[in-house]
Parts: sequence; structure tokens; C-alpha cells
Amino acid sequence: MILARALPGLPPYGEPAISFPARDAFREGTVVEFDTGNRQWIGNFADGWRQGVSSLHTELGARAIVVVASGAGYVVDATSQTLRCEFGDVTSIWFEPEIAAMIVSNDLWFHAFDAEKPIWTTRRISWNGMRNIQRDELVLRGEAYSPIEDDWSVFEVDLRSGSVAGGSYTGP
Repeated sequence: MILARALPGLPPYGEPAISFPARDAFREGTVVEFDTGNRQWIGNFADGWRQGVSSLHTELGARAIVVVASGAGYVVDATSQTLRCEFGDVTSIWFEPEIAAMIVSNDLWFHAFDAEKPIWTTRRISWNGMRNIQRDELVLRGEAYSPIEDDWSVFEVDLRSGSVAGGSYTGP
């Protein structure tokens, strides 16, 4: 079993932290300690531009630990100490057990991925923000903002397929 925990900062002892996404970064970001059972190591993850969502998710297993550092997302293989993928501008993220996937939002669209690959990405749903997002079984419901109409439009997302009904954005 993999253990991962956020640290308040870089430790002053032990092996140097491995920086993500660039290996030679010198700025402290979100610091995470990993324990794979065989080895402990420290990761230093560059923070995103948005001072917001930061979280750590181990639900996908040791080969796909998800770290969100002030809106910047990373999927790390804790056993090989490598970056598997990077994604940005995260405003919300959660594990959806019924489809064994992480669901990520940037307030414009949603994206789902499992330990191995992306599963789906919705079309753009909102011009500028979402609110009142609720899950009802395998359907997300919420409201998407339109600055053109200065109003909120209802939308639904099927969590199995990523198909969308409604929303405020109807462009390409």
C-alpha cells in the first residue's frame, strides 16, 4: 500500500526532493512525502497560478497518485518516481468509485481519467464558471454561466460517457 502525505515544506535533511514538472526546479511548491513500502521519497510540485485547490489522491493506486498544487495537477508513478501526466487550472477534483476514475473540472468542462488513460472529456459547457454542481447517481447536474445573457443555464453530464445536455456554451 502506498502512503502519501502533504508536508508543510521541504525537509532540511535526507535526499533532495524530486521536482515536478521540471527536475531542476529550485522554488518550493507543494511538498509531498511518498512511502511505497520499499522506499520513501519527497516530491516538490510546482504550484499553479490559481491560489486555490490543493489536494492529494491515492485512490488510483501507486502508479497514479494525483497531486493538485494550487490548481496545477500531476499524476505521478510513486514506484518509479516519474511524472505520468500533467493538467492545469483545476477548480475541483474527486474520485468517482462507480467508474473508478478521477473527475476534474476547470469551471468550463469536465475530464475523467483512470490509472491508465483518459476516459472522456466533455465539450465546453460554460462561458465563464459553474455552480451548484450536484451528483445524482451517475449524472452531474449544475449551472453554467453566460456573460452574454448574464444568466445561468442548467446542464447535465453523464459520468459513464461524458456526454452533456444543456449548458451556456454552444460554440465549437
